[in-house]
Amino acid sequence: MQRFSSRYKEKILTAERLRRLLKYDSECGIWIWLVRRPHRPVGSIAGSINKNNYRDISIDSIDYRSSRLAWLYMTGSWPDRDVDHRDTNPSNDKWSNLRLATQTQNNANTRRYKNNRSGFKGVGWHRGRERWMARIQIDGRSKHLGYFDDPNVAYSVYIAAAFKIFGEFARVI
Repeated sequence: MQRFSSRYKEKILTAERLRRLLKYDSECGIWIWLVRRPHRPVGSIAGSINKNNYRDISIDSIDYRSSRLAWLYMTGSWPDRDVDHRDTNPSNDKWSNLRLATQTQNNANTRRYKNNRSGFKGVGWHRGRERWMARIQIDGRSKHLGYFDDPNVAYSVYIAAAFKIFGEFARVI
């Protein structure tokens, strides 16, 4: 797949051409072909879900993220930052679910990792101190928030820091 962040390749596709090729249903987040494509009749759903659960749509042998195409379709210009999915579901491309975000904001809007043993985002057990540790990621760097006897207290500290630092982009679950 062509990397979606390639600004040069994005400049080739215009909003006008995109609207001639595809219809975007902003309420459902679905793309429909308006032209016949090989093995795709007019009216068929465009794109496919990739291994990371994002929808990719190929136009002129270039793969585009459908969320970035939605931004182009709705605003007439390519997004200058990441397009974040508010609900963290990368295949939910409803217009109401999309927003511009910096890389840091986009990273803040992630769910707790599946291998998290504490059950709380931002909280882990520190073996050496035998206490719960709270930490938060900011611009790719881990910031220590403290050690605590109770994981609930550590989580409360994490929540406060997340909302203070990331505002509406903070996801604490």
